[in-house]
Amino acid sequence: MASDAGNGTPSYSVGQLDAERDYVNSSEQSPRWLLSAHAIALRAAARLSFGLVNRSASAATETIWLDSTLGEWQGKQMISVNIYVPPREREGSNSKKGRPAIINFHGGGFVLGQGTDDAVWADALMTGLDAVVFSVNYRLAPGYPYPTPPEDCVDAITQISSLADKYGVDTNRIILSGFSAGATLALSSWVILQKPETWGYQLPNSLPQIAGIVLFYPLLDWTVDRPTKRKTCTRPDLTLPSSLTDIFDASYMYPSIPRSEKSDPRLSPGLMPDCMLDQLAPIHLCLCEYDMLLAEGQEFTRKIIARGKQANVRVVNGEPHAWDKLSTITPKESVGIEYDAAIEAMKEWVIVEQSSI
Repeated sequence: MASDAGNGTPSYSVGQLDAERDYVNSSEQSPRWLLSAHAIALRAAARLSFGLVNRSASAATETIWLDSTLGEWQGKQMISVNIYVPPREREGSNSKKGRPAIINFHGGGFVLGQGTDDAVWADALMTGLDAVVFSVNYRLAPGYPYPTPPEDCVDAITQISSLADKYGVDTNRIILSGFSAGATLALSSWVILQKPETWGYQLPNSLPQIAGIVLFYPLLDWTVDRPTKRKTCTRPDLTLPSSLTDIFDASYMYPSIPRSEKSDPRLSPGLMPDCMLDQLAPIHLCLCEYDMLLAEGQEFTRKIIARGKQANVRVVNGEPHAWDKLSTITPKESVGIEYDAAIEAMKEWVIVEQSSI
């Protein structure tokens, strides 16, 4: 079902693109009310689809609200979090030591989605890792464009870590995970936590140490436009259509950001500087063969390995972006395989962290 990352997919180089004219996204000319109308319609369709995907999954144990303390739109109880707590009586529970905590970020192009979209993943984490799962509802574009979503995610990480005692969580065993846009935000959040002063953020003095990061098909490099990304894919016809990605991108990056300014690692975390790569937490990266984001995932993989960092990288053969979120009558076997592979990697991280206490 999966292969390693080096499967010969065409790659790109940012330097090779310098002479090219920036891609003109027609949706950037749309009024914000129209983008908002598109978002409302897309969200309604997405809720129906994810309801089918998660029809047999556990419901969240509770929902809490966190404060927004960073950026332009600050306020009390602005960020909701769906929490999944495994039963205490589960055989083999390590709750006396403090359970691992997974802080998860959903996908949806920064425009769609909600924390409960990843309920199947939460079930797998509760069963396979005895972990408490915090699935974050960061605020969405176009109402809250970049950089609000990564700021919300950083707020969520710092405030959830302060609730560790309440939920029986070991703060040395906090892992970030995310899908698609949420995977981008998971890595962007880690970047911000390393040097928040770079962007003028004031965070608590005691920041959580992240034990590892699990990324499912992230967008890592905004300096490469969508048409170029599609050209790197062996099946561009199976990638997300431009009619959709144009809406996503115009909604998220407002006002429009020129390509020369898209290397900010809050936006393009795959372009983080080498000094951050050298400090990077262990990574598990799951990519899809027929995804326009495959090439940049593989490029990031090469950078990680070149810096001698710990990385598990898998490519799901014959599948498009977000293959695990597609509504099917029978769940795909590859979904369970890839979720289990990620959990096996996570077990190594939390065991190492626990033994060092």
